[in-house]
Amino acid sequence: MAALDGIDVLWRYRFTEEEGNEAAWGLAYTTESGYSKSKSSETTVTKDGTVVTPGTVETTASATTLYKVGDTRIDELEEKGIDAGKRMQLWRISTKEVGAGENASKYKAKYFEGYLTTFEPTDNAEDKVEYTLEWSIESTGKSGYATLVIDESDGGDYAFKDTVKVEAAP
Repeated sequence: MAALDGIDVLWRYRFTEEEGNEAAWGLAYTTESGYSKSKSSETTVTKDGTVVTPGTVETTASATTLYKVGDTRIDELEEKGIDAGKRMQLWRISTKEVGAGENASKYKAKYFEGYLTTFEPTDNAEDKVEYTLEWSIESTGKSGYATLVIDESDGGDYAFKDTVKVEAAP
């Protein structure tokens, strides 16, 4: 068994309001991505020793990407994600872990819903234009299997959703 390389983990994104209109998409030239969970705790000193009361889990997702000339997704993230505060869907997909049975054509994934909370472009004279993005995630994410479409251009509780276009119910 081999360790999973970072290049084999892809992220896909979509504005929740667009799930009936388009498949999830990737960001071109992503150099780094990931998610993090943290939990604070409160310690109470008693005569019998300390008692620890854990807090709730806080989850964030992040990505660093270079700007691809002509790419409109960065503009959309700024206008709809930061400025308008639209809810987003995010998938972390492992391309080396293929499902079985009903998930045979899908890949192991983690699904999140949340809001883009950091949008930071950096325009260094000696480097490429880079964007640092961060999402505050509601709940802790859901595990499942996602369809991975390779792009040529490369709050509450929720159920795992796939990356495909969601068809309207009859």
